[in-house]
Amino acid sequence: MPKPRAELLRALGVTLLATPMLIFAVTLLVPSLDPTMMAFGVHFYVVGFTALAAAIACAVVMASAATLLNTRLIFLGLAFFVIAGVFSVHGLATPGFIAERYYVSVSVSSWMSAALGCALVAVSVVGLPKSVEHTIERNGALFFGVTAAAVFAYIAMSLVAQEWLDWVPIADRRFQLSLGLPSLVLGAFAAWRYYQAYQFARLPAQLAMVATLLLLMEVQAMILWGRVWHLSWWLYHGLYGVAFLVLFAGWAIEVKRAGTLKAIADALSMRDALAQLNRGLEAPILELVDAVEAKDAQTFGHVRRVSGYALAIGRRLNLSPSELRALVLSAEMHDVGKISVPDSILAKRGPLTEEEFAVVKTHTNHGYDIAQRVPALREIADIIKYHHERLDGSGYPEGLRGDAVPLLARIIAVADTYDAMTSKRPYRDPLTHVEAMAELFRLRGVHLEARLVDLFAAEFAQAGTRTVHEKAAA
Repeated sequence: MPKPRAELLRALGVTLLATPMLIFAVTLLVPSLDPTMMAFGVHFYVVGFTALAAAIACAVVMASAATLLNTRLIFLGLAFFVIAGVFSVHGLATPGFIAERYYVSVSVSSWMSAALGCALVAVSVVGLPKSVEHTIERNGALFFGVTAAAVFAYIAMSLVAQEWLDWVPIADRRFQLSLGLPSLVLGAFAAWRYYQAYQFARLPAQLAMVATLLLLMEVQAMILWGRVWHLSWWLYHGLYGVAFLVLFAGWAIEVKRAGTLKAIADALSMRDALAQLNRGLEAPILELVDAVEAKDAQTFGHVRRVSGYALAIGRRLNLSPSELRALVLSAEMHDVGKISVPDSILAKRGPLTEEEFAVVKTHTNHGYDIAQRVPALREIADIIKYHHERLDGSGYPEGLRGDAVPLLARIIAVADTYDAMTSKRPYRDPLTHVEAMAELFRLRGVHLEARLVDLFAAEFAQAGTRTVHEKAAA
């Protein structure tokens, strides 16, 4: 996207997010602009719409996940479910409908929905101890079912035994602050983590989560400081629903560009990848390799095979241990920029159009941007960027020639080219080892460096395709 347009969209987004709080501030500073608005019927239906929207959000998360084997998605789905269930009481208990008069459950439910929702979203963006994660994953359906049963019990109790929460000191300011302020902190933390994920992958579903969480923080602030049954209080009811409409819009864009509902789960489940990499952890690097490969089952194992081939060439070149480590890491991460390429293009069953190939080519620059932001990858950023450059200048993204292409990128180019030819694609069968080697020698000295092709051939001269793949994976 051109920089001026991107900056314009960013400014527009910030303005739209800030506008509700500006209006809210004006109503507090100018009491005459904050009139009393008693409308039980409107309240009942507005709250009902918001609760329904939250329930739909829960359903979308669960449907995109396919299985309850990801703690991040389990807690995110539960966050939306709890908001839907608890906030529904705020509407259902509106005087004049099911309840004849006001009960404390009306107020308690609005505070609790925001507080519990923010808490569960925050849990979804932290790394739980492995033992806890494994326990939840093994019992995902049971865990979700028990929580859902608790929410339904809360709804039933609030409608049948309507006075059961009258003991809660919801009108006490200290109690309100004890619920509201931690919710703001947790919401800000979750929004920041999703923003980090967005910086990494640039996926619409992630940006939609950031915007939604910021709007929910505004909702919490309006609950804290708005005047009940005044315009300042009504603002949060409308904003609650708008937050979910923003979320659905982002998810719709994600599904349209990727061509699958699964894209939502993929985007939301990688929310802490950049943060973990910034702490220099190795395991998340492998998780990201898996995440990239999972976008296209046809290329599963590709980056690990390329890494194995590149390592074999590097050893024959007598590279130093530090150079070999950089080479292997570069090979593992060379396609990391594809995390932002739509699944509909990566998994297309047929040749790509020029426009689609142009989108694929952006993965080199995007991979470079990712590596530049991650200390653990910064030293290999150029290798990731230039692994599709060719000796004769016919490559991309900059058309570098000869030795201008970094040595490690030239090594990866040989390994990547061989594996691409010997791997099955939706639109063609794989070449045999002999056929692929013949093609490598045709490209020798033109696209690929001659000595590197020779070293690869010497390493795998007597092997068949399957043996070569197995040796690379070893």
